[in-house]
Amino acid sequence: MQHTYLQCISCDYKTDLLEERKFRCPDCGDLYDIKHDFEPLFKSTKMGFNALTLIFDERAKRSVFNPKNEATRSSGVWRFKELIMPYLDEKYIVTLGEGNVPIVRAGKHLSEWLGKDVEVWMILEGMTPTGSFKDFGGTVLMSVAKAAGIQAIACASTGDTSAMTAAYAAAAGIECAVILPKGFVTSVQLAQPLAHGAKIINLPGNFDDCMRVMQELVRDYGVYPANSLNPARIEGHQTTVFLTAQFFGWQLPDWFAVPVGNGSNCSSIGKALRLMESFGRGTISKILGCQSEAANPLAKSWAMVERGGQADPRDWKMAFRPIQVGETTATAARIGNPVSRDKVMREIFYTSGAMQIASERDLNEAVAVCGKDGYFVCPQTGIALAGTRNAIKRGWIKKDQKVVVVSTATGLKFTDSVAAGLQNNITDAKDCETSTVAKILRF
Repeated sequence: MQHTYLQCISCDYKTDLLEERKFRCPDCGDLYDIKHDFEPLFKSTKMGFNALTLIFDERAKRSVFNPKNEATRSSGVWRFKELIMPYLDEKYIVTLGEGNVPIVRAGKHLSEWLGKDVEVWMILEGMTPTGSFKDFGGTVLMSVAKAAGIQAIACASTGDTSAMTAAYAAAAGIECAVILPKGFVTSVQLAQPLAHGAKIINLPGNFDDCMRVMQELVRDYGVYPANSLNPARIEGHQTTVFLTAQFFGWQLPDWFAVPVGNGSNCSSIGKALRLMESFGRGTISKILGCQSEAANPLAKSWAMVERGGQADPRDWKMAFRPIQVGETTATAARIGNPVSRDKVMREIFYTSGAMQIASERDLNEAVAVCGKDGYFVCPQTGIALAGTRNAIKRGWIKKDQKVVVVSTATGLKFTDSVAAGLQNNITDAKDCETSTVAKILRF
């Protein structure tokens, strides 16, 4: 791992990935990026990026016989190992077969809801072992933890991170603890870490309280973090871009639309886009970061300084303030002080992207519309879809542009909130007679 290291995003301080435990720069206190020196890889393999894409395409053939259960063939994340963690010994890889997710064209109802002049696709990242995009980062995070000799790991979570951390820690044989905001995690999300044997701690506060405690545990007690404070997560989340590029013949869409909570997804998409750019892949995608009205600290501060869909990063930094979150069905993004906010906005600005705010009504409507096309997506996906529609209406997303919306989790994790909003579709029959049912069906 000598060609992989940590580098501060502000002052360029460098340190060893496998030795780091606090995940804050000792000089300025900012977050780290993981950096790879790709030159030794290309020199040893005698191939460049174009040749690597042929290897990635071969690994993607699901019909290929894989008797050795190689991670690079069974995992849609490790398919891109040379881009994600090129120098990690494969003996440390912890995988549950994540990453082999579909990319689908928006259905009839969703297309009409969004506006037909824009080509919209969804990457369904909820179709993973624990039901959310967090598995993309979890497999890399836990593999690095294993290589570093970590014996115990912990996270703060609104639900999905705890499920991922518990599952991958169990697979790695690493002890796990999760800190949750009591009453703000769905029963399914609570059941997952329980099933995987994690220690669960409920705090009588919101996610921001949990994250504060988690960061203090890391800083003062040396707890190894599974949150996006740990940049190993970000390396795995880059897979969204690589899978999408591969799906479109190694071409990128005009936009990625992403719901933003703590920020790991948005920041990792930007990191992957910059990597693609460094390999000469042409014009990179813009990022549309989307937040709900109830939890919109980044979008709110961006809206204060944007002019015509553009803003100066210095103005945004001056305008940003954490907020007290409100109520929303999109509980996984109910975060008022995102840890990765500087990384998120770095990528928004770098890609000439934008931020959007989705109303509670619109995000829930988007979930219902997707359901009519056969896709049961989470409320966070509803945020991205509603944000996309707003950006189309404002003219930021142009006619005939291609947008890939990141669907971050399965709707099966949020059945209570979705069902509550659709109760008017249920009819109670007065008896068990066939004629009664036929009358209800207007036969």
